[in-house]
Formats: sequence, structure tokens, C-alpha cells
Amino acid sequence: MTFSALPFHSAGVSRRDALKQLALACGLALSASSLSALAIMTSSPTDFSRRKHTLLAADELQLVRALGDLIIPATDTPGAVAAGVHDFINHYMAYCASTAEQQQLLALLARIQAAANSHYKKAFLALTNAQQLELLTAMEQAQNGFTQTDRDDLKQLKALVVFGYYTSEPGATQELAYLAIPGGYKGNFKLKEVGKAWALDF
Repeated sequence: MTFSALPFHSAGVSRRDALKQLALACGLALSASSLSALAIMTSSPTDFSRRKHTLLAADELQLVRALGDLIIPATDTPGAVAAGVHDFINHYMAYCASTAEQQQLLALLARIQAAANSHYKKAFLALTNAQQLELLTAMEQAQNGFTQTDRDDLKQLKALVVFGYYTSEPGATQELAYLAIPGGYKGNFKLKEVGKAWALDF
């Protein structure tokens, strides 16, 4: 997962502020401590040894991967799986999230598995795409036995997937239009082409 596509240090915007603004735009509720930890995690150079620690077991990581693929599937641009969003979520949860946030995600994954077994007598990953979407739609609408808490937890996961995707290199440079210098650089203008200069509003 590459985070360098975000202009964290431009125009006096700190890394923490840029992440906070993006998190809010994605609808993601992060605690102040989680934001600080996330800002440190994306600083250069990255300590790759930290990736050895994980929160999710192998089957839980596969479930998060499948959920990410349903939330942001591949189209003419890479989806959440290609962007490694599941690995980002696992890493974020292990190193940045609070214990309460970790337990919230684990409880959601367990709830999804339990609902799949209850409604379809199969694990979530064994369901058809239509069945998976049907189950998640019911959860999102707090129907068919799902509660408002289930709905809120799923909404938080969706926001985390979107956040992880758009802070990844594929999300930031292929899904979004990206120019390192928007509009390009022209070093020589005739004065008549410039027109009036902009006034500064102090």
C-alpha cells in the first residue's frame, strides 16, 4: 500500500490534518489517537518490520478482502483488492486502531459469518455474489435480524475501505485524475496572456 500520492506537506497542511480531512470526506470516524498513529505510520521512511504483526487471522483477512471487493470492485480501474486495501486495514487495525475499534471490526466479521451460516447454511465466502450482496444490503438497512449497531459497524468498514483505497497509489492516481503539477508548467508567458494579477485577501 503506497501513501505517497497524497500532498501531505503542501500549502502548510500537515500530514495529520490531510488524513483527517480525507477521513471525514470518506465518512470515517477516527479517534485523535488513531489519526496520530496513522500519520506516523505513513511517514517516510517506513519501518517495514511492523508489517509482521497483524490483528486478523487468515480467514478474517480473506473475509475483509472479499468485502473490499464487493465495496470497490475492479472496473476499468483497479479495485480494492488490487490496491491491497485488506492489507491496509489489517495493518491499520494492528498498529493504529484502539482496542474498541479492533473489537468493533472483529465483532462485525463474526456477525457477518454468523448471519451467512444462519440464513444460507454456508460461510460468507462460499455464498454466491448475489447472496453476499443480499446479506450485506439487509445489514445496511438494519433488516432481517440485523440491528442499527450492525448497520453502523458496516458503515464504518465501508468508510475504512474507501479511505484505504483513495490513499493507495492505484486509487489516487488511476481511479482519480492525477497530475503532479495540475495544469502543467509553463515558464514563459506574455504579459497580455496573464491578464490581471490576483489580489491577496489579508
